[in-house]
Order: sequence, then structure tokens, then C-alpha cells
Amino acid sequence: MVDEQQTSNDNLLFPILRGESVAEGGSIDGEVVIICKAADLNREWNSREIAVLDSALQEHLEINPGVVDELFGKVSAAICEFGEIMGELASFAVIRGAICIIRVDDATDVLENGMHIRVVAHESRGDIYFID
Repeated sequence: MVDEQQTSNDNLLFPILRGESVAEGGSIDGEVVIICKAADLNREWNSREIAVLDSALQEHLEINPGVVDELFGKVSAAICEFGEIMGELASFAVIRGAICIIRVDDATDVLENGMHIRVVAHESRGDIYFID
């Protein structure tokens, strides 16, 4: 479940990426883990890691919805280059109480593994901020 953080947004002027929020609202700080291949999903996850899913995974996740459920059972947030408002990503994120931001163009090109970011989901908008 996503916890509401009481941190100030004063130093977060402009998001580096923006997408559509389809699940829980709130914000979370964490480290980026970029996932480009299905095999990369089979790893130990820290609950503060933020999964960033490459568009190449879309077909695999549509065929294997259990993988999506398992992912949202391990992470508190995911940023996806693909997705539908009423799709599996959204459904499993809601069930698991996670933040899910979809349709974030070029997320795997802009973000880097280990980058410290804040994901803010408010109503239907999802913003991603660089922290340090």
C-alpha cells in the first residue's frame, strides 16, 4: 500500500516526465529500476524501488496478467510506457494499492537505474520528478 509522504514539494518545480495515473493517488520517493525484458522482472524487489516498464513488455504482460499482479505485490509504484486506463496494469495496481502511471513516453530513455525520483499521482495525472 502506498503511504502519503509529508515531504515538501517546494523544490520540485517541473516534472521531468508526465503520464496518466490509473490507480492509487499519493506520492512516493524511490529508486528507478528499468525493466526492458520479461526476464528482468524475476528479481528481488525492494518496496521502495519504482519499476519502469519498457514498451517492449506490453505484449508479454497482456498475455501473462499474473506477472502484473505479482509485480504490484512487490512494488509500491510503476511507471509504464504503455497501458490502458481500464487495462490489467490499472486493475492490479488498484487491487494491490500501488501507484501506476501509464503512457509515459520515453520513460526508459529519460530515467536511469538507481535514479532517485518522486512519483506524484493526483486524480488522472501522474508526474515524475528528479530528486537527486
